[in-house]
Amino acid sequence: MEYSKYKYAQTGNKVIAISTYAGRTVKGVAKADPRDAFSLEDGKKLAAARCNAKIATKRTKNAEAQLNKAKAALKLAEARYNKMTAYFN
Repeated sequence: MEYSKYKYAQTGNKVIAISTYAGRTVKGVAKADPRDAFSLEDGKKLAAARCNAKIATKRTKNAEAQLNKAKAALKLAEARYNKMTAYFN
C-alpha cells in the first residue's frame, strides 16, 4: 500500500492520516498505547490503513447505491418495452 498519498498530523502519541473521497475529508487515526514505545512510521502505516478502510467502505456503499439505481431504471425500461411490444402486436 502506498502511504505517501496521505497527509499526516501528529499530536503526542496520536497519528492522523488525512485524505479525501468525493470532495470530503476522511481521517484515519492511530494512537499508541501508553505502555508501548511510540513509532511514527508504524503510526503512519496504521492510520493510513484505517483511512483507506473508511474510503473503501464509502466506495462500496456508493457502488451499491448506483447499482440499485441502475436496477430500478432497468426495471422501468423493461416495463416500457413490454408495454410497447404489446401495443405493437
